[in-house]
Amino acid sequence: MIKQLHLKLHSALGRYSFAAILSMHAVGIVGMISPYQNYFKLLTPVNLLLSGFWLWVNHRELNSRFFQFITFTFAFGFLVEVVGVNYGVLFGDYSYGQTLGPKLLNVPIIIGLNWILVIYSIATLTDSLKVNVILKVLIGAVLALFIDWMIEPVAMKYDFWTWTQGYVPLRNYIGWFATSTILLSSYHLFKVKAENRLALPYYFIQLFFFLIIGLASR
Repeated sequence: MIKQLHLKLHSALGRYSFAAILSMHAVGIVGMISPYQNYFKLLTPVNLLLSGFWLWVNHRELNSRFFQFITFTFAFGFLVEVVGVNYGVLFGDYSYGQTLGPKLLNVPIIIGLNWILVIYSIATLTDSLKVNVILKVLIGAVLALFIDWMIEPVAMKYDFWTWTQGYVPLRNYIGWFATSTILLSSYHLFKVKAENRLALPYYFIQLFFFLIIGLASR
């Protein structure tokens, strides 16, 4: 049933996915730097959900390995955030605001999906590289670290999360690199073979999105 629905959506909507993702983020940029930013930032969870939908539409093959990977990524990503927020370890002392929506154990539930989007898109694009698995994982972890570095200047201004000391500690980046390495490794351990033409554009659209908002918010 799910596979049949996926095939139909892939056939019907796949060709529009890049335009949809690009339009969503373009509207988001305009809204986030406008006088109505307080309304637009509350749409962040919707943006993540729609991004997940469009990436799913463009995913080539649904199988148990794929579902195991995304389930593990969601659960592990959410768990490290719970530990980080409640105990001040792994990433540093921080807390989530209201922008990312409803919380469980002081962590927005949508954060698990965010980890899936970041790791899945990076794993998919690095898997095509003609290098060994270890290098794929390390390159992917650097790409994940880079996108976090781009997000951080925006996060506090738009109430995604707040650092207790008022700046981003070094261990946040160490924690991001370590977590990304584990999750990217799981992609290969679960033997996921994901072909997704939207993965590369999505990664760079995300970078551009946070770069523009970050520059505009200075």
